[in-house]
Amino acid sequence: MYARISTFQVKPDQIAAMLAVMPETGAKLKQVPGILECKSAIDSSGKGVVFALYPSPEAAALAADAIRGVWGGLMGFLAGPPSAGGYEHVNDLLG
Repeated sequence: MYARISTFQVKPDQIAAMLAVMPETGAKLKQVPGILECKSAIDSSGKGVVFALYPSPEAAALAADAIRGVWGGLMGFLAGPPSAGGYEHVNDLLG
């Protein structure tokens, strides 16, 4: 299992609009080969995080262009580009 965690900042006046496009964004992510799970969270200041799971670092690398395309469609809502990192050691703490 491999995780990609991205952080981002939504422009304050774009939070409601960003939240409104989440279902459409989710539909796009469902079409990305290799992505197993993806969760996002945004607080009231617009600070956000995305947690995505892949079966391997290689699967995440193969999905990278498609993921950049999804982020590209969201850039109008963001104060700047997202920051992302990869994590090789993923633990299911509840299961």
